[in-house]
Amino acid sequence: MNVESIDQGRMRVATEFLPLLQANGLDSFETVMAHPGGTVVRDFPGRRTVRMELKTAGGGASGIFLKRYEPGYLSAGQRLLRLIRWPGAGDEAMREWEMLRQVSACGIRTATPIAVGQHSAGGIVSRSFVMTAEIGGAIEGHTWMERLPAGERRRFLLRVAEIARGFHTAGLVHKDFYIGHILVAPKTGEPELHLIDLQRVARPVLFRSRWIAKDLGSLAYSMFNAGATYTDLLRAFLAYCGKTRLGPLEKRVARTAFRRVAWLRTRQPKHGAPVRQRV
Repeated sequence: MNVESIDQGRMRVATEFLPLLQANGLDSFETVMAHPGGTVVRDFPGRRTVRMELKTAGGGASGIFLKRYEPGYLSAGQRLLRLIRWPGAGDEAMREWEMLRQVSACGIRTATPIAVGQHSAGGIVSRSFVMTAEIGGAIEGHTWMERLPAGERRRFLLRVAEIARGFHTAGLVHKDFYIGHILVAPKTGEPELHLIDLQRVARPVLFRSRWIAKDLGSLAYSMFNAGATYTDLLRAFLAYCGKTRLGPLEKRVARTAFRRVAWLRTRQPKHGAPVRQRV
């Protein structure tokens, strides 16, 4: 992917999308951050994601997602960590921009990056955004999964397990690995699966097995929410491990992951309702 630097370096834009942004007046950092349009998709303190439609040269419309970060997103502690360049404390918009390309290079489908922008104040990035192309017709994984009969649900979870295996084998951890962050794009034959929301993705050097277990626990928790059975999860975990039976190591990972599930049951996570168990 070729990238252009514009607005005195405050924006990086994928070259193929630069004419689209220019035609819609979105070729400076401030105009992107101040744009009032779009439908709110997610809204957290200091971070808002909207879906927008940009006019194309042919008179049509192109769907995009814009995720913007404002100063209120950072606590005092996070500002300090960012100031001292603590690993993993950097700007999430830029991290997602970089991870979109890295995850794609691993052979895992994700969103197409359009642009990223940053503004620094007091020695740290205090405002930023990342923009991606809409995945046409895509449905969140938990919604898709709830509609499936048992046999199709298990096939779907096997495919999700293969994504998780490839992702972790590449040295990556997601840190928000819920089934809702798998988007399903229906196609003729098998639907395409896309892994999204990569703003927290990392390549940990320390405690990597702990982060992997947390990923698997979050994924199992959200699968339960969407109607998975214990048998579904066992088959998916065997596929993830590339095994036909669980050995001591795999059993230890599974126990750690299920402790994560138990912990999530005690709170209301951002990405799911209380678990609806099936057997």
